[in-house]
Amino acid sequence: MREAHVMSGVGTGRLVAVSEFWRCPGDPTQCPGLRHRTRTALHAFAHVVDDAELVISELFGNACRHTRSGQGGTVAVSISALRTGFVVLTVTDDGPLTDPATGRPRVPRLADPAPLAIGHRGLRLVADVCDLWGCSRTDEGGHAVWAAFESPLYRPFAALSA
Repeated sequence: MREAHVMSGVGTGRLVAVSEFWRCPGDPTQCPGLRHRTRTALHAFAHVVDDAELVISELFGNACRHTRSGQGGTVAVSISALRTGFVVLTVTDDGPLTDPATGRPRVPRLADPAPLAIGHRGLRLVADVCDLWGCSRTDEGGHAVWAAFESPLYRPFAALSA
């Protein structure tokens, strides 16, 4: 893993801005390390740290399972947090695999699995714990899937869901 930029205020006793970026192999064995790094990076953001750790692991796992990143590629992970408490997590993959059922590239979407089905609940979990999430295509043909957590002081997304 490579760390590109870190701003922290360990020991300052106040909320600080955080900006972290890692690029790692699209290998599920990297997930525990990403969970730990997420928890460490967001230690001052107690209102989201547990949910952020879950979101990073779900999005990273999806990138490893459902994209070219999991076939010897890489996954980029970024964490941005403002002093206000607003947090954005982004996981970017190398591009979609082809869906065997349709022959078309897979796109991250919420699934409605059968009640006893195994799997296909990751993005549903992400949507349930964050305030807003989305996906966009990168210039390189991959997906950047992001999740945002509102500041406890300012909740602009509340109007969007009303």
